[in-house]
Amino acid sequence: MLLSYFRKIDAYSGIRVLGVAVVAFTVVWSAGFISWGEVVFSFGLGALWLWLSWTLLRDRWVIKASALRFMTFLVLAVYWSVEFEISTLLFYSLVIELNWHLAESYKRKGSVLSVLHSGTLTALSSLWLSQEALYFMGTVLLIWLVIGGLKIKTILQWLLAWFMIMAPLTYFLADEEMKSQSYSNAPLSWWALLMGLSVIAIFEWVQSYLKANQKNKSRAIVAGIFVAGGGSLGWWLGSYFGTAICILGLSYHLANGLLYFKRDRLSEALFLLVLTFVLISYYDVIPW
Repeated sequence: MLLSYFRKIDAYSGIRVLGVAVVAFTVVWSAGFISWGEVVFSFGLGALWLWLSWTLLRDRWVIKASALRFMTFLVLAVYWSVEFEISTLLFYSLVIELNWHLAESYKRKGSVLSVLHSGTLTALSSLWLSQEALYFMGTVLLIWLVIGGLKIKTILQWLLAWFMIMAPLTYFLADEEMKSQSYSNAPLSWWALLMGLSVIAIFEWVQSYLKANQKNKSRAIVAGIFVAGGGSLGWWLGSYFGTAICILGLSYHLANGLLYFKRDRLSEALFLLVLTFVLISYYDVIPW
């Protein structure tokens, strides 16, 4: 059974995750021509994402000594690449996860450097798609509010770091570009899978929120904001960023759902069903 290899962490878990990641990237690049620049850049982002997820961000990716979140994220990453470039998903996932880590680090240690680093990172990351800078800023602030609470001093420190970077950037970027909207143009039928998985995530969210400790409750809220808020931004406004964090939130809740689901064979069958749907979608067996 495929999922059984990722339910428990052992000496070979890192190799398995790397192997699945290589397969996922092979699938992404197998169906069409992608420039070498995009290939190299995506490979670099992917390598950085795996390394950070297994080290600095391990606490949220190796959930309850399982690697199921890697599996769910990689499958959804292949589905993302049906319509969009994989580098965009990897970039947004990395930056949001790092901001999430900084917020939790500040909660534990109270270091003001975590606040300043978060504000600076968010401002610099806005260069990726400057027209989505406000979505980026709002999401990171929500993470800080959920994890750290409403502290005026902390918010002002974060805004100071953000403004010191964004002020000169705004001067150099075209005003029209900053005000324009980003439209991903994904067909409505593409959202069918994410909407179905979001319903499953809602049930898992309720269970995890009721049974979890305070830290995991805040994580459940953050991931829930990613799914609900990101899905809304992606669906209604065509935001690349919104769609990316929706997938990021789904990876967290669906991994928890797979971990605690009592019937292993049924969970394996459902996972393979989703995987099959993703692959036939990617290779245009189902025309959108």
